[in-house]
Amino acid sequence: MASAKSKVVALLARREHSQTELRAKLLQRGYEPTEVEDAIEWATSHQFQSDERFKLSLFRRRAPTFGDRAIAAELGQHGLAGVKSLSNDDSEPQILSTEEDRAFDWIKRRQFSSLESVLGVESAVDQAQLLVLKSKVYRALSARGFEFGNIERAWRRILAEFKSNA
Repeated sequence: MASAKSKVVALLARREHSQTELRAKLLQRGYEPTEVEDAIEWATSHQFQSDERFKLSLFRRRAPTFGDRAIAAELGQHGLAGVKSLSNDDSEPQILSTEEDRAFDWIKRRQFSSLESVLGVESAVDQAQLLVLKSKVYRALSARGFEFGNIERAWRRILAEFKSNA
């Protein structure tokens, strides 16, 4: 069996891992706890592993479709602090868009054709269909961990955008 250090490097070569995740994977593969701790400490000291890089990586992967609550919950499973600590980091502002902006983008991406059919310029707006679509969007975003206030502001922005283009 390969050493725990080489296994850590092999795992980290594929993607970022949290220390908690690495520990679980190595223990599951039968490495001794002391060897696992030494390997994780070695990887961290040589900057192969960083929980901060892992947090940013997870945020980048999840942000387009999940809200801050869902991302914070996943970070919590890895024993890491929530998304708010990422928001204060000015190192990469282009990836740390606000939750409202991400909700707005999600609505545009996922519901654009439905919005066009309901808010189309050719006919009067059917309020019943608009309410059905609104509830569908709210349920979907809420289930993905978006805050209600951010969903509401994103919805208003979408409606304003459609009205201004009409």
